[in-house]
Amino acid sequence: MSKMFFPLSFSFLGIFISLSLDFSKSWSWYLLTLTMWVFLLMIFSWKTFSLNTLSLDFSKSWSWYLLTLTMWVFLLMIFSWKPFSLNMYTLLLVTLFSLLILTFTSSSLISFYIFFESSLIPTMLLIMGWGYQPERLPSSLYFLFYTLVASLPLLFIILGLNYEHESSVTFFLPSVSDETFQLFMVLAFLVKLPIYFGHIWLPKAHVEAPVTGSMVLAAILLKLGGYGLYLVQPLINESEINVILIISLLGGLYSSILSLRQTDVKALIAYSSVAHMSMVILAMLLSNIYLNVSSISMMIAHGVCSSGLFYMSYLIYTRLSSRSFLITRGVLVLLPYLSLWWFLLIVFNMGVPPSFNFFAELYSFIGVSSVNMLYMGFVGLISFFSACYCLYLYSSSSHGMNLPLLSFSESSVLELFVASAHFLPLLLLIGL
Repeated sequence: MSKMFFPLSFSFLGIFISLSLDFSKSWSWYLLTLTMWVFLLMIFSWKTFSLNTLSLDFSKSWSWYLLTLTMWVFLLMIFSWKPFSLNMYTLLLVTLFSLLILTFTSSSLISFYIFFESSLIPTMLLIMGWGYQPERLPSSLYFLFYTLVASLPLLFIILGLNYEHESSVTFFLPSVSDETFQLFMVLAFLVKLPIYFGHIWLPKAHVEAPVTGSMVLAAILLKLGGYGLYLVQPLINESEINVILIISLLGGLYSSILSLRQTDVKALIAYSSVAHMSMVILAMLLSNIYLNVSSISMMIAHGVCSSGLFYMSYLIYTRLSSRSFLITRGVLVLLPYLSLWWFLLIVFNMGVPPSFNFFAELYSFIGVSSVNMLYMGFVGLISFFSACYCLYLYSSSSHGMNLPLLSFSESSVLELFVASAHFLPLLLLIGL
């Protein structure tokens, strides 16, 4: 951790100073400074960081991929929020970013749990303080208490393992065969992803959160659950968790069907996240070589893609003051340039080849078919309904006749830049 302290500190300081600049007077210098500090952090993470306890190369681990995703999405979040000033909102974003960095660079379960739970506080304050409707208060409480209550058993398990084995690093801990013990160990991460029956907080939080809150929720905070499952994967016995796998698959299928019944754009995208994360849960718990590749690929692809979809829904909301499909018809005519990125992000979200999402689902098909053909059928149905609700999302919002508008503003260069910056990583990742 000593190697990480100075580059992380300087990087956080650089981002903090950059955020205090007047965006309207020096936007190009702001962009250059912020990008320089972010990629400086990437260079330090590539060259000098290592998980010393596990003797692993940090640049080749899951931590590096999720850390890079965090930095990229955080950069886009900054450009998505209009009032660039040094205020409480900026402080919350920087605090959340710092906690996420520390979470993804933790090698022990105790430090991971501390930073994992600490990230809930700034996210809850973002939803509570800058949400759009009065329902933001119960939504933030749903988000806090669902994840907090589900993670309390994990705290006692970590403390017990640390007391018994004098270590909380999973590399030195034996696997356990007790089914109840395994359920409580993964419960916090299942609710965070989330699994069906523990997902109620997600649509509420997404619908009420500001644009940056929705972006960080979908892109990063859901991935904390997947990273937690990755950390405890050596302790899990796959034969004892069949009930969780069945609930995950049935919940993913039901969430896909529920997405077809939504009338709110953000609610549909939120339910689609539940369906996608059910496939991540399946891949993480079965854990063969193909499913491990599928799970990290799907988390990265979903993180960038869903963040872009929430940003595009925010741009539609700023023009029409509504997210209802009854009002958002005809966006293709009203926003022709942004509709291109809207279409491309939706197409990639449904896993059309040769998208990065397609390769993630392809590895999932290969890995699941080698384990259980019944699970394979459920994964196929989830992918099919994924295409259905993506087509429904695009056709219901882009086509049709819109209500007459008295005033309307066309897309700006900054909005086009953020939309394209969400799509280009998905395109470039195909070569990997």
